[in-house]
Amino acid sequence: MTNDKLLEILTKTENGYRFEGNLFLSNTQIETLPDNLKVIGSLNLSNTPIEILPDNLTVIGDLNLSNTQIEILPNNLRVIGDLNLSNTQIKTLPDNLKVIGSLDLSNTPIEILPNKLMVDGNLNLSNTPIKTLPDNLTVTRNLNLSNTPIEILPNKLMVDGNLNLSNTQIKTLPDNLKVTRNLNLSNTQIETLPNKLTVIGDLNLSNTQIEILPDNLTVIGDLNLSNTQIETLPNKLMVIGDLNLSNTQITSLPDDLEVGLKTRLVGWKKHSNEALKEKQVNQKLEKSAIKRAKKPKLAR
Repeated sequence: MTNDKLLEILTKTENGYRFEGNLFLSNTQIETLPDNLKVIGSLNLSNTPIEILPDNLTVIGDLNLSNTQIEILPNNLRVIGDLNLSNTQIKTLPDNLKVIGSLDLSNTPIEILPNKLMVDGNLNLSNTPIKTLPDNLTVTRNLNLSNTPIEILPNKLMVDGNLNLSNTQIKTLPDNLKVTRNLNLSNTQIETLPNKLTVIGDLNLSNTQIEILPDNLTVIGDLNLSNTQIETLPNKLMVIGDLNLSNTQITSLPDDLEVGLKTRLVGWKKHSNEALKEKQVNQKLEKSAIKRAKKPKLAR
């Protein structure tokens, strides 16, 4: 489709142009869009020669700009959906950008994010040169920082989903970090974890420099410690999913280790799962006994 053909399918309004429905322009020769364009649906411009977006562009749906030469976004851009900028030349974002959906910046030269950025969905920054994040960054779903040179996370970072830090330069985590799903720290320089860390999902520490875990660590999913220098497990460790100890220096399980009824030991001694099964049964009996003891007796 050419620019002239595009104007033929748009509806002219008093203030600009309008299109109702999804507008798929990917793999076309579209180079420009008219100012004051409003798309009531998704707009797909991937794999086009477009380099700049018009003023007052509004997309009531997803905007896909992947694999284009876009370097900058207009300040008055409005997207009520996902914004895909992967494999573009984008280097900065508008200060007041708010994404009502997911934001994909993977494989771009982006180095800095605006201070007030809010992403109401996933934020993908994998394979970018980004080194720092804004202090008050809020991501309501998943945050992917894999394969970036990031070294530190802001203290007030909130991630209501998965946090992927694999293959980064991260060494420490904020003391009050809470991850509501999976935390992936594999192939990082991480050496310690915060004392109050709770992971409501899987925790992957494989191929890291970590040597010790904090007491009272709680992992509601799987805990992967494979290929680490861990020698002992901490006091009052709780793992509800599987526990991967392959290629570690661990030789015994602590007496107060709390596990789930379906927990399996991966990559360890053959007889260890029998010992783990006995521990699971004993814990179940103990909890049942506690419940019976707390149950009020009926008056005769």
